[in-house]
Amino acid sequence: MPTTSTRRQRMLSTVRPLYDFRGLSLLAICAVIGILTDPAVTLGLAGYLAYVIGMAGAALMLSKIVMPYLDVSEHVASALNEGNVASALVVLARSLLIIGFLTCIMAWGK
Repeated sequence: MPTTSTRRQRMLSTVRPLYDFRGLSLLAICAVIGILTDPAVTLGLAGYLAYVIGMAGAALMLSKIVMPYLDVSEHVASALNEGNVASALVVLARSLLIIGFLTCIMAWGK
């Protein structure tokens, strides 16, 4: 079982892309250009982006509820390093489960 500091590091590495300077710079430039050209469409696009990110988070939570003890990182390492086909199938199944949850949640929400 990972320690608290390991969990904190994993969570920070997961959240790090949200405050990446390059990504935020590109978003800021695009937001300024979008607001200057068509504010309504820019705000609509931002709303849809927030909706999709929220639904993806819900799909991840649901997949962790359905398969609470599955550690995908071990299966990914085994599939890549050892060529383990069974581990690759487990990763594929988890990915398809998340995509299925995401599709169902988004269809239900709209």
